[in-house]
Amino acid sequence: MLNSILNKRVKETPDKIFITYKNRRICFSVFNSMVNNYYEQLKTKKNEYVGLQINDKLKLLVAIIALNKKQSIPVVYPDHPSLEDFILTTNIPISIKNFDISDIKNNLPASDEHNVHNTQMVIFTSGSTGKQKPCEITYNNLYESAKIWDRIIKFKNTDIYLNHMPLTHVSGLCIFFRALYCNFEMILDDFSVENYFKYSKKINLVSMVSTMLDKILNSSKDIRFETMKSVIIGGDNINIDLIDKIKMKKIPAYISYGLTESCSGIAGSWVDEYQKNLIYSAHKRVKINLSNKMLEISSPTIIKKYFNSQKVFNNRFTTSDIVEIVSKNKFKFKHRADDIVISGGENISIMYVNKILMQFEEINSCSIEVIVDKRWGQTLHAKLAVDKKLDVIKFKRKLKNHLPGFMIPKKISFI
Repeated sequence: MLNSILNKRVKETPDKIFITYKNRRICFSVFNSMVNNYYEQLKTKKNEYVGLQINDKLKLLVAIIALNKKQSIPVVYPDHPSLEDFILTTNIPISIKNFDISDIKNNLPASDEHNVHNTQMVIFTSGSTGKQKPCEITYNNLYESAKIWDRIIKFKNTDIYLNHMPLTHVSGLCIFFRALYCNFEMILDDFSVENYFKYSKKINLVSMVSTMLDKILNSSKDIRFETMKSVIIGGDNINIDLIDKIKMKKIPAYISYGLTESCSGIAGSWVDEYQKNLIYSAHKRVKINLSNKMLEISSPTIIKKYFNSQKVFNNRFTTSDIVEIVSKNKFKFKHRADDIVISGGENISIMYVNKILMQFEEINSCSIEVIVDKRWGQTLHAKLAVDKKLDVIKFKRKLKNHLPGFMIPKKISFI
């Protein structure tokens, strides 16, 4: 599947632009040569798990596909303050952090095709729960996810998709495989308002969480979306004010529901439908049910299993989301069943944040309050008991060494 489709692209449309990165336009044949050149350097074995932490987006993609060609399994580690916790969950050390890319023409013979139900890579959940879950994603998961999204968006080979989502997260990686399997161009960059405007007149597709879109809309009153085919917005608990802004600006938004374990979105609604009752419709080939009031998903995109777990999901997974099923394959998200709050589309564990705060010797006790916020949906406010008052700004700087920015409480007070 993976090898045959990449080979097909190289054979039929070798000069078609596949990836734009750092002002460089890379066609299918050049990307394939990059993969083949790195493949020849690798000494990994079949079915060997290989730890990666590569900050350069293009190098990360080349490494993943080259390892897949070796039939090795990349374990993709995020750039996270608590990286050692992620490594402890797998005991797979990081063996690739950087390498030189070569685009010298290299058309190796086609590799043997993979068993589609084998693990293609290991990607972590966000770690926002305090338990970093390494997910074994199969070749079939990523292929089926791309095809399901193709039915929703109806991709064309003239589409240009801005991918500013992290490639260490399923959201960013799935966009890459959509581009490969559905034959369109992808622009790679990090998210910033400036970067969005840099590309906004070139693209017609983009994915983002609600806080990204909110920042873009707040930066300019004159922003227009006439050239956009779809703006895919992920993350639960999108606030109504943002939905109203989307409607007012006539943004062709698709509100998506998904998680790492479902290999990106498995349900969603166009904004006109979503605005009426905040209802998600399951995608084709996806079935939903209730298990103890929590959403149970049946889909070919469900991950194989968690790394080091014997339990195979067999295309069925029960989430921690309490939902209401309103009709066949339509549901309304209500709240989480655990201690997770959703802030700007990101999941945050109150228990985990509390645990990190209490690791500081200066903190005697901690109280965290969840505040409803128009912009973020929910935010955390922390009251910290200390013997000697601390500087809030300096303390937040220290916290960045222990928590990702989105998990740091928006307000911290010392008592």
